[in-house]
Amino acid sequence: MRVIAGSAKGVLLCSPKGNKTRPIPDNVKESLFNILAEILPDSRVLDLYAGTGAVGIEALSRGAKSCLFVENGTFAIQAIEKNIRATKLLNKSVIVRCDVLKTIPFLEQNTDGIDIVFACPPYPLADNSSYREKLLMLLSTLFEKDIVCPGGIVVFQHRKITLEMPPGALFLKLYDTRSYRETQISFFEKNITVGNMS
Repeated sequence: MRVIAGSAKGVLLCSPKGNKTRPIPDNVKESLFNILAEILPDSRVLDLYAGTGAVGIEALSRGAKSCLFVENGTFAIQAIEKNIRATKLLNKSVIVRCDVLKTIPFLEQNTDGIDIVFACPPYPLADNSSYREKLLMLLSTLFEKDIVCPGGIVVFQHRKITLEMPPGALFLKLYDTRSYRETQISFFEKNITVGNMS
């Protein structure tokens, strides 16, 4: 696993012990960042379920202004710390140890607005319909509370399925999907029609 492009191109990234994380494949990562190329420079990034930190680090390497890594696993956090040091991106990075589903209060108080959110939960979580619904509700709340800036997006990596949006995720609008074998990337923006609903 390596950084594909940018200031840290070619740097090898370490993985945490065990098998609880599922690093994004290089071909999926490269395709994803080609899609985001125009909006990535100077963006403020939030990397949920950061795992190795590979997605957020790739964003920083390609010109993102900052990245907030959210992870709850001890070994994963150690891997992120090693990786951001190896890529010399420590000054643009903040690591928060927290359960993703409990991050809203922290984000409300400690961010000036996020432009791009990456949410890449381990597939056992992403495959659990109840958990997935809770996550989609959280992602909707990021827009509702203006944690995600106007024009910002959410990128959700999950196993290839047809997403069913929970009724309460009113602020989440799915506008694009890309499939790579068993992996699917879903792109969300703010549902601007919510304010006009009676």
